[in-house]
Amino acid sequence: MAALRRYLTIASFVLLASVGAAVAQVPGDPVAQQKAYATILATPDATKRAEALEMFIAYYPNSPLVLRAQEQLMASWQAAKEPAKADATATKLLQVDPGNVRALANKVYVGRSRLAAGDVAGLAAVVALAERGIAALPKWQRPEGVTDQDFARLKLQAAAIFDSVLAFAAQQAKDYPKARRYYLDSVTIDPTNLQDIYQLSVVMLENAPLDPLGFWYAARAIGLARATKNDQAAAGIDKYARARYHAYHGSEEGWEALLARVGAGSQRIPPENFAASISRALTTAEAAVQAVAEHDPGSLSFADWEFILAQRDVSPANKDAAEKVWKAIGEKQKGGEARLKISVKVITVSAERLTAAITDENQATNTPDLDIAMARPLTPLPSPGVKIAIIGVLSDYQPKPFLFRLTQGELADESLPIAGGACASPRPQMCTRDFRPACGVLHNGTRKTYSNACSACADPEVESQAAGACP
Repeated sequence: MAALRRYLTIASFVLLASVGAAVAQVPGDPVAQQKAYATILATPDATKRAEALEMFIAYYPNSPLVLRAQEQLMASWQAAKEPAKADATATKLLQVDPGNVRALANKVYVGRSRLAAGDVAGLAAVVALAERGIAALPKWQRPEGVTDQDFARLKLQAAAIFDSVLAFAAQQAKDYPKARRYYLDSVTIDPTNLQDIYQLSVVMLENAPLDPLGFWYAARAIGLARATKNDQAAAGIDKYARARYHAYHGSEEGWEALLARVGAGSQRIPPENFAASISRALTTAEAAVQAVAEHDPGSLSFADWEFILAQRDVSPANKDAAEKVWKAIGEKQKGGEARLKISVKVITVSAERLTAAITDENQATNTPDLDIAMARPLTPLPSPGVKIAIIGVLSDYQPKPFLFRLTQGELADESLPIAGGACASPRPQMCTRDFRPACGVLHNGTRKTYSNACSACADPEVESQAAGACP
């Protein structure tokens, strides 16, 4: 329906040509020509009118009315829903009048329809016609019998058709600022043009940086599609715009309210404060800078420190934030005289070196973010996967992939072996994975090392356990 309405708009804008102008004296009977011409235009049936105009043009090839007759022929074929014949007429008209705005508008409109259907092979040719039309508009003289108001409307309608094609071409070339300019011109002239309103939203939302005004135009396009019962188009636009909104805003909160507020209502342009009404979610790097700006770096957790230091090389602001965090860590350690205690999950282990995970996310994926150089060889060795508390000095770090480097590492007191004893009943059903090695003595007299006393006594074959690993 929208395409038909646009098509008939062109037809009406061509039919407004004046037919009452005086006819210059030419060979033949100008009075007869004028009378025949007026009679033809009064024919109500568009097909019969077009056929009669073709006969008129053939009979009076040198008449000053020929150009007008060709314009009316083009419009009549449009009204008769014969776009191919209208297009052929436009082609002939441009051969004798290359700057004819009506013919250019017809050719460009047909070409734009093909582009919208995915046929972009003729893009360059359509763009050339649109550019010729834009250049011809200022030179277009008001036809006799057409009011100034009607002529202004005709020029705007033609400009909208040309702008649409030039916008599409710029969009294909990813020149989003240029496409935005032409699409804005088009939808300002025709605020119900669903196709161009949606594409305007796309070029705004795909530009870098994203322009949040695109969300308003997307909501407007969805409202227009729903109003015309084009549910498939509405769903497609909504899926695209909703995803962009989530990425920009950080959630879909407010999207449905925006759709309800904009819809296909009478407001045809966004309110002045619209862009500011949609807050932008911070990027990871921006969130790191903000964390330091809003908190004392020394009061942050190990996970927060890691998050901020990992963004060090993103921007000068991130580098400054990382330097403040590293300085705060140095002050806590008093230049190496004091050591920090960190609860970690063991990933890999040797007597001199461990790798471990600090954050919950890294512990869940067994991703090391701490490299530990032990102050002395570790015995017994903790098993990979157990959780221990380690103390030492954070001496360095690498941002990507993030890794703290800890020296002078030792087990904290709570991770050292504890005194043993006989296993009591009932036996434990669940145990933590804390590392406090225990030597379990089994019923058959053999011994086995467990990660802690609870794990030893959870084994029904164990009678007692002793602190430390089995000899």
